[in-house]
Amino acid sequence: MTYKDAFELALFNSGVRIEDVGDLDNLEQKLVYNHKNFKVKLGLPEIDDYLREIVEEDAVCSDFKEDIIRKALSLGYYPMSMEKMVMTEEELMAYADRLSNVKKTKRGMYAWRYYMTIRHHAKKMIVDFKEFTFPKKTRRYVRQQFADYTLTFNKNFDLCAQTLISQYDETWVVPPLLDVLRAIHDNPDDEVSVDSVELWNKEGELVAGELGFITHNAYASLCGFHIEDNSGTVQMAALGTWLKENGFAYWDLGMEMAYKYVYGAICCGRRAQKEYYNKLRPTRLSLSKEEIRIGDLIK
Repeated sequence: MTYKDAFELALFNSGVRIEDVGDLDNLEQKLVYNHKNFKVKLGLPEIDDYLREIVEEDAVCSDFKEDIIRKALSLGYYPMSMEKMVMTEEELMAYADRLSNVKKTKRGMYAWRYYMTIRHHAKKMIVDFKEFTFPKKTRRYVRQQFADYTLTFNKNFDLCAQTLISQYDETWVVPPLLDVLRAIHDNPDDEVSVDSVELWNKEGELVAGELGFITHNAYASLCGFHIEDNSGTVQMAALGTWLKENGFAYWDLGMEMAYKYVYGAICCGRRAQKEYYNKLRPTRLSLSKEEIRIGDLIK
């Protein structure tokens, strides 16, 4: 067993449990309490410190339940995934269709299966559209290369998802989670949709994109990719511009990362996140069904 295996098993065993929709109630308080009283030690200080950070943000669920994921998205939480070692033959059989990394050892056979985490960020990046911007060089990229590229929403969700997955050696967008995200994509409700954002070149090839979700009238980016140089920057600048022009309240960019500041994002604690969320409208906005020429959007 590696430290990675021990870490993910420790999180599964020690995180706040989410087994039905009601367990999402008062999640912040549950996470704070769990973090305050967390005592698990794996013996490597940097791993122990990271595990302690994760239990402050991630609740765990043994399976990928659509009703839980819908509710989590409606609250602005991020469904994600990790792996758990299967320790018993009974569990091995129960999750036979979801196994990964089966390994034979002298003591027998170990297998890993996916489990879900629900992330309520202690800090997250939010773009208030009054402060939205993008790098000045983006307009040069558009003039020189991207003017005739097109931005679409939900044109090809499956291609966008599979292209995204193929760009990473490891990704938390695992098959059972993607299945539920696709189901919500196909059947959005009044509060939540799961969407794909695509950037296509002049030859009709997908060169950048992301999966995201809409909660009421806010949009959140889950995970993205780019294939051509600078295409990711252009896709994000075009997406932010379109969201701003079409009445979205804010853009949720998830965990803090340096590059997100160039879009005018601010790093918000949970109190500020709640203030933004409480201003959302009851009904959900939708993304455009039209193809949008980048040169018409970014001038």
